[in-house]
Amino acid sequence: MDRLPAWVEVDLDAMAWNISRIRERINENIRILLVVKADAYGHGSVRIARHAADNGVNMLGVATLDEGKELCVNGIRLPILILSPVLPEELEAVLENGLAVTASSYEFAVEASRAARAAGVTCRVHVEIDTGMGRAGLPVKGSADAIERMWSLDGLDCEGIFTHFPASDSDADFTEDQIDAFTGLLDELSRRGILFRYVHCANSAAVLNFPSSHFNMIRPGLLVYGNVPSLNLRGAIDVTPVMSFKTRLVLIREMPEGSSISYGRTFITDRPMMMGIIPVGYGHGLGHRLSNNGRVLFRGRPAPITGRVTMDMTMIDLTGFDEPRVGEEVVIFGRQGDSEISADDIAGWSGMLNYEVLCRISKRVVRVYLQNGRVDSMKTLLGVHQGS
Repeated sequence: MDRLPAWVEVDLDAMAWNISRIRERINENIRILLVVKADAYGHGSVRIARHAADNGVNMLGVATLDEGKELCVNGIRLPILILSPVLPEELEAVLENGLAVTASSYEFAVEASRAARAAGVTCRVHVEIDTGMGRAGLPVKGSADAIERMWSLDGLDCEGIFTHFPASDSDADFTEDQIDAFTGLLDELSRRGILFRYVHCANSAAVLNFPSSHFNMIRPGLLVYGNVPSLNLRGAIDVTPVMSFKTRLVLIREMPEGSSISYGRTFITDRPMMMGIIPVGYGHGLGHRLSNNGRVLFRGRPAPITGRVTMDMTMIDLTGFDEPRVGEEVVIFGRQGDSEISADDIAGWSGMLNYEVLCRISKRVVRVYLQNGRVDSMKTLLGVHQGS
């Protein structure tokens, strides 16, 4: 890592720890579907998927066909569910790759049945129920009839059913109503002889807040990566952030009083200042809203971001630090010494979600995977490299 100008460290041991802490919260028979969409929230879906398999995860969730295909072509053997609706035109590729799809309407199930029969295979389907998310899914009221018709379609294996919570971190009454409505639908379907192998509702917040939503599979994402969905859940579970974002000083300049810094001249020095330049900008995922607003860690102390964040570089105020040197480490988020900047901190300064902070780190930034205290592998724009 000494030669890297900017990198993300992905601590696989922390991820294993987080999975073990989640398992302590659930019945031993409950499966885990790990959400690895958006490149596993920026952590790198292929390496994360392999580690998930090694740590007892039972299924993976992606958002798009291509995300599923990426896992398949890289040898991932866990079952993969596309959680978002796909186009009928994508079904041929879905079946070729053995992916499961979400059915959010009876009409889509008919299309999936047709494609499966034409290919001479079976299409695995999870039926999505809208209990209050107001997005995709069959409306929970009156959906039993449509599901019964889906159940009888040739070529389909309706293996799962699920719903999604919009406020399991903030609105207990609404979420309880969703669970009740979903449970009522399951009871009605059971009376009709329709039973699903996989029943899943619980996102990260519901894993913590609503044990009655665990059913026989949970669907965490952010929690496995060591973050919580909202600040009111801080301390609710002992998880450790998996990702740290680091860079190095590439230039140091002494700026006289009255110097303008970066585009737009939004910062003018009011005294002589020591300015450090890091080779990270919004093209790497460092949000533009951190301009004149955010901080980084240098030598275990906060250093303000000065002027506008640009596409490729960001300026930081190193005034007061004794002889900063090119090549010294700067932490964008993560720990340095006794100090820490978290993804939540970045989110608060920039008006984003912590999800966004993680997901927006671009492919420019090398992913360095650490396990057992050493470099396991690295993912760069040129591919995956083993060892240090």
